[in-house]
Amino acid sequence: MEYEYDVAVIGTGTSAYMLAYPCRSAGKSVVMIDSRPYGGTCAMRGCQPKKYFIAASELVEGASRMQQIGIKKKPEIDWPSLIRSKNAFTDPIPEGTEKGFRKAGIATLHGHARFSGMNQIRVGEREITAKNIVIATGADPRPLNIDGENHLTTSDQFMDLTSLPKEIVFVGGGYISFEFAHVANQAGSKVTVLQRSDRVLKRFEPDLADRLVDSSRASGIGIELQTCVSRIEKRGNRLMIHCLEGPEKRFEADMVVHGGGRAPALQDLNLEAGEVTYTNKGVDVDGYLQSVSNPSVYAIGDAADTPFQLATTADMEGEVAAKNIIHGNHATADYSVVPSVVFSLPPLAAVGMGEVEAQKSGRKIRVNRGDMTGWPSSRRIGQKYAAYKVIIDEQSHQILGAHLLGHNAEEAINVFAMAMRFNLKTDDLKQMLWAYPTYISDLKYMIG
Repeated sequence: MEYEYDVAVIGTGTSAYMLAYPCRSAGKSVVMIDSRPYGGTCAMRGCQPKKYFIAASELVEGASRMQQIGIKKKPEIDWPSLIRSKNAFTDPIPEGTEKGFRKAGIATLHGHARFSGMNQIRVGEREITAKNIVIATGADPRPLNIDGENHLTTSDQFMDLTSLPKEIVFVGGGYISFEFAHVANQAGSKVTVLQRSDRVLKRFEPDLADRLVDSSRASGIGIELQTCVSRIEKRGNRLMIHCLEGPEKRFEADMVVHGGGRAPALQDLNLEAGEVTYTNKGVDVDGYLQSVSNPSVYAIGDAADTPFQLATTADMEGEVAAKNIIHGNHATADYSVVPSVVFSLPPLAAVGMGEVEAQKSGRKIRVNRGDMTGWPSSRRIGQKYAAYKVIIDEQSHQILGAHLLGHNAEEAINVFAMAMRFNLKTDDLKQMLWAYPTYISDLKYMIG
């Protein structure tokens, strides 16, 4: 078969460009295809713009905490100005991304890509043949399959609101709900989170997640557990949320935000025509990120059935797939040390094994845990909810897992991740002369 391109990439997010540039540098012809503005979720609708909202809410919440310490006035969020600042960041991204591709000699196309064969995709009226096709389409809000689902507001739409409504309900107890619930709460909205099970943030340690629930409730956020939304009904300008499984509950709000998780964006790709197998977790791939049913296809990022939906792992997967396309399958993704963070107030962070997993591993472990609210680093900022759990192998004295709740947890977790990645022992970390007093220097008390 004569190929028009060596590599055709569907999607232009973080995993896509981490793959495209190395392939082009290796002399391969590459085409990028996207039905949305170039840039992908992380840059346009996720990690980066989200932090504009979180930074503003952190400042307001921090000033509120410190009013009994020495701060007189609590600042307020100017929502329209915040949106303008966020847009000033995101608006140039599509053009800049596309220009970068073209400067590197990478072709760009706009439109919906659909498989028409194992090595063929159709974009509009154009048929493209490629030696390798890479699926990097990211994820979309997961269908909840409830009546009135069309009344849900997505996180993308939330970040484009010109003003915030007075009352907001978030459906689901995951990352999106907790992060944006805290933002909306600090911006002055009345907020409620509805979680269908008895646990929120299930990737994190239950005891620390429970403390975050306590902190959220103390800040004024309503959190309803074992509350399954069955129907959303519009009545005038208000929305009625019906929860019929178990004891009947009903909530009313101006807006209902979808926080029920995200699913791989595969539905419009006509994967059957490309003989690409997939599940609701993503494209079926092997350790090389190659489709198990079509060797011409690779899948990376949120579109692939891999353990994490994070920008960092998407980057890694793009790099790994690029190496395999260029040099033949030899590289595999390493998910052994992957830190993750919920950017709530306070943030919740984790890396490595949880306590139950460590207990089942057969290792002799020590679990260091404690409350940090009495520590100087918490007292000087008025922090009322802060805790840690560090899991240590008693024989090797290496860290197996670290779990943090509190100010600066999102930075401190990276130090734990580095120690785990490079097999540092607890004594190695104790010998480090940390700048003091800093939040990172508290680490020595967590592992002592």
